[in-house]
Amino acid sequence: MFEKTLFMFSLSAAAVLMPLSSNAQEVAGPNKNVELTATATIATDYMFRGISQTLNDSAVHAAFDVSHTSGLFAGVWSSNVDSQDRGPLDDQADQEIDIYVGYGTSLSEDWTVDATAIRYTFPGTASDTDLDWEELLVGVHYREYVSLLMGYSDKVFNLDDKGIYYGLSGNLPLAHNTRLTASVGYYDLDAPLNDSYMDWSIGAEADIGMFTARLAYIDTDSAADKIFGLDKGDARIFFSLTAAFGE
Repeated sequence: MFEKTLFMFSLSAAAVLMPLSSNAQEVAGPNKNVELTATATIATDYMFRGISQTLNDSAVHAAFDVSHTSGLFAGVWSSNVDSQDRGPLDDQADQEIDIYVGYGTSLSEDWTVDATAIRYTFPGTASDTDLDWEELLVGVHYREYVSLLMGYSDKVFNLDDKGIYYGLSGNLPLAHNTRLTASVGYYDLDAPLNDSYMDWSIGAEADIGMFTARLAYIDTDSAADKIFGLDKGDARIFFSLTAAFGE
């Protein structure tokens, strides 16, 4: 349900949004109305909406989700991060922990919708730095093929202005548990940062037992480097391997 990387949500994110739980196996429990999923991911980078969150270095993610047959769900997601070079201006952020809760439901046999409230937290930052912020994500999905996403924050990146992200992603199933993937997104950051940018990706995924492998080309327009600098939005080949844990 929650994807940190759709274009990365991730979803995922990402998806980036790199889906965090779409292929996770159910963990049986005494309450059959509740499902638990857990995943672990190693990746060549931590990409969030086309932007590297680790200064183009590798990343490790972990996620734990709980969902109810009513449509309610919640979870926690974590990754290493590194947003600045070492020096007097370093915010000392080394870890991101996201906590989220949401609700999803079916509109018809083919269409589903969901809404997620998420808090992005960065523990251990410098004493004069607060990077935590919140966002509301709304998704509309046509089967497993197409997803639309809008993310809204009134204090994006803990700045005092709103940011709105619009994303479109698609999957084309192929043989042997493989699929082609593509996404495009637009991040409206005119209010806080006086600019906006686009990101896009194209790639493939394959399910191999408990693992999901993803290979993708990810890029942004020239505005991304103007906003974020440090080559964080440069084109790159991205690879990740996700393990889903359960019975």
